[in-house]
Amino acid sequence: MIEMTWKDVPLKSKLVFFILMGILVVLITSTAVIISTVTTQEEELAYQQSIEKAKNYANKFDIEMRSNQATGQAIAHSLTQYHSENRTEVNNILLKLLEENPDLLGTYVCFEPNAFDGMDSSYVNTTGHDETGRFIPYWNRIPGNITLDPLLDYETSGYYQLPKKLKRDIVTEPYYYEGVFIVSYVTPIIREGEFIGIGGVDVSLNHLNGVVNKVKSFDTGYAIMTGNTGILISHPTNEELVGAKTLYDYGVPEITRMADEIKLGKSGYIETIDPITGKDVVMFYEPIKTSNFAFILVVPRDEMLAGVTDLRNRLLLISSISLIFMGAVAILITRSVTGPINEIVNDFKNISDAAIGGKLDERAETDVDIDFREIPEGLNDILNALENASQLREEMEKVVNNSPVIVFKWKAEKNWPVEVVSKNISQFGYSPEDFGPNGLDYGDIVHPDDLPEVETKLGEICSGKETQFNIEYRILTKDGETRWVDERTFIQREQREIIHNMINKDNDIYNQVSDMEGKCHDVKYLQGVIVNIDERKQAEEALLKIEDIRKKEIHHRIKNNLQVISTLLYLESEKFRDDDVLDAFNNSRDRVRTMALVHEKLYQSKDMESIDFADYSKNLINYLSQSYVLEKSEVDIKINVENIFLGMDTAVPLGIIINELVSNSLKYAFDKGKGTIIIELRKINDHHKLVVSDNGIGMKDEIDFEDTDSLGLLLVHTLAEQINATIEIDTSQGTRFEIIFQENNQEITEGEDVR
Repeated sequence: MIEMTWKDVPLKSKLVFFILMGILVVLITSTAVIISTVTTQEEELAYQQSIEKAKNYANKFDIEMRSNQATGQAIAHSLTQYHSENRTEVNNILLKLLEENPDLLGTYVCFEPNAFDGMDSSYVNTTGHDETGRFIPYWNRIPGNITLDPLLDYETSGYYQLPKKLKRDIVTEPYYYEGVFIVSYVTPIIREGEFIGIGGVDVSLNHLNGVVNKVKSFDTGYAIMTGNTGILISHPTNEELVGAKTLYDYGVPEITRMADEIKLGKSGYIETIDPITGKDVVMFYEPIKTSNFAFILVVPRDEMLAGVTDLRNRLLLISSISLIFMGAVAILITRSVTGPINEIVNDFKNISDAAIGGKLDERAETDVDIDFREIPEGLNDILNALENASQLREEMEKVVNNSPVIVFKWKAEKNWPVEVVSKNISQFGYSPEDFGPNGLDYGDIVHPDDLPEVETKLGEICSGKETQFNIEYRILTKDGETRWVDERTFIQREQREIIHNMINKDNDIYNQVSDMEGKCHDVKYLQGVIVNIDERKQAEEALLKIEDIRKKEIHHRIKNNLQVISTLLYLESEKFRDDDVLDAFNNSRDRVRTMALVHEKLYQSKDMESIDFADYSKNLINYLSQSYVLEKSEVDIKINVENIFLGMDTAVPLGIIINELVSNSLKYAFDKGKGTIIIELRKINDHHKLVVSDNGIGMKDEIDFEDTDSLGLLLVHTLAEQINATIEIDTSQGTRFEIIFQENNQEITEGEDVR
């Protein structure tokens, strides 16, 4: 009996065995590494995206709550400097703030006994007061319409006692007030180091519950909001639990740990079973620092990692198919090499030697199994060389495909047919196979509104000698969403003479290159990259919004400062009894009020650059009428102002001019207290005409603006010169001032977009 050894195994069986085992080991190892690496990265990305989403929502609510807190601070700070002791005026301010901020539930102040005006006994049980008579007005929307009620429970509730004790801003824990679940933003009013009261605003958490319930994540994910004590501020399915249940009540260890970290102001996430849906979920929580709240994003784990699971399954499928395919290839290879084995071995040895070092004189040993020994040795040498080259190519492809930069090569033809595109086009939902002769052109994914501009600019670049093309525009993803991209393209040009010769020989080529209107006739191809800049665009939009808020704050502060100046002038005037001195103070207050009104209207305008002068004029005249109501109660003031928008540089001088002329008429034009004042402003071609007239006694002397004892008329003349206006005066019937000027800024009429 002959003993069979490894040398006796047929070559075909050996080849099949070695090839399949080698392929199996490589595929299993590489597949395991790839699946582990890719799925880990995808899972980390899914978690990071959910964390960022939770942070974005938390920041959004934090900004809104900071705005509410700023309103309460503004009330308290204004009353710190307020000394008029006029309860009606303060009530009007609180009412106006509530009307201008529909998201607020209420605005209020609460003063210590007799700390406001020392007249508490005069207001016992009147509107907005209780049996103490303290100044405690609460303007609120609790019944639906805006009403005025006295504050309740201020002697015991934290919204008053905490700022009184701590003398600092307070954001209360959520609590019920008159059946409404609210949170209060309160600031103490401290004058000369002594606490005298509070100013603040209330926000209904019922509205917040509706906003939070609209937040969705993946298919069935949702959001909730809690206080730092764990109390529920919103609930996705049962509103009755809001304010009545805390995170601790669920009795789930992970949720309890999350509640403990929320109490410490920490962020993070937990994996647990959702007590509401019973699903395996991940809860991402972020603090809302302004209000000591927390935003919790609840995401079903299987939905969040659906992409990871799908990717893993696809990689396993690809590996299985590759194994079957390579097995079939191995069988074909073994069949092809079982011919004349000596010739194949000698040929392969020559190739191997040439590839390694070019040694052609080496002979095979004639010892046992010499022929078979050379095959694996030569094969390994070749495979090592091929493996190095393959690894280098794969590494370069990974660098590109793992970067945000997508590489393209386009034909210089209409709509830019794609010749080559990197695989990371998948970040927009496409695959390289979607492009080609029977697929999409690049122009098909450019946003239709941006396509004409891109074509025009590229045509201009191509028609010159430039070799680079940069532009930002929008594209459409495969799902139809819009993304901003930055394109940077290199233009490879042909020799013009060669192209012209081709055009002369073949009209078809002429038709092809003329698709770009002849502008790209010398361009061989376009090669470049596009980068997703959507986040940068969103950041730029956010900066613009911040700039708008900053401008509003500037105008609001200027208006407040001017009101403080007006109040100071009034207080200073109380020291004098001389009519001329008092008149000077009152005139100065009117002028300051005129300027403050401009900044108030700019704060309320859409673009913060121009104001509705018709509305401004009505407010200004209403103020002047109230200032002179006791002496000129029967004077009729008529306003005929067109819907004209003026910039601040024109509106301020023009408002002061109207103030001076109308005040002058109210003081001196009507000896019997009866008469009519008319203010007109209209546009004539590219100029504006302002007319202020009265039917009073008129002026006896001719007016010389450059030589007059009247500060008001001198001020009118100076301000008119400031806006390059001309003044004409007619005293034949009463007094008529006609001022013609030209607005330097672009005029905006009612109904136009002022952005």
